[in-house]
Amino acid sequence: MGCRTFIVDDNRRARQAVRAILGGDSFFEVVGEAESALEALERIPGLHPDLVLMDIRMPGTDGIALTRMLKDRLPEIKIVILTVSHDPADLLRAVRVGAQGYLVKSLDPSDWISYLRAVADGASPISGEVAARLVTTLASPAQGSAAEVAKRLTPREREILGLIARGRSNREIAEALTISENTVKNHLKNIMAKLDVKNRAQLAALAVRGGAPPEA
Repeated sequence: MGCRTFIVDDNRRARQAVRAILGGDSFFEVVGEAESALEALERIPGLHPDLVLMDIRMPGTDGIALTRMLKDRLPEIKIVILTVSHDPADLLRAVRVGAQGYLVKSLDPSDWISYLRAVADGASPISGEVAARLVTTLASPAQGSAAEVAKRLTPREREILGLIARGRSNREIAEALTISENTVKNHLKNIMAKLDVKNRAQLAALAVRGGAPPEA
């Protein structure tokens, strides 16, 4: 089953470039595009995309604000922020409002495809450097120490959190623990509620902060 994808960028050539990159992999089906936040809010609910690729810099309502609006209305949609910036502040803003990923436009097209496939598959493809930034900024007194975090979780939830820290997808976690992907999703929902995090990227950062159990 493919990934229904929607593109939001105020630059027509940029939208065409993204379409061209995605056109190299039949897994991605571009179901629509928008050049503004208003147009995106009007079109996305009716098209039911699995993935939204969102430019961070747009006139009026920017990609961060639009991500927050979409996540409030359609929390199941995966959103990846597109940017030319390497500014960690932008990355952190994106993750905080619920984005599943952050993609720098200058990356090689093959890297785009592998990254977006990982996001679509439920993975949390963040580098060690990115995780370190998230750990520093997202850690809060409410989340507590690693030991306090661990006490809130069941043994199975701690296993899953360890696999999340290693960047495993839902499918890989299901195979490793001999459970269904739906069961993994239910565990993740419970873990995020217990730890008061909004998305998988924040969860991965918290897992890295607490340390993951060693590989068997």
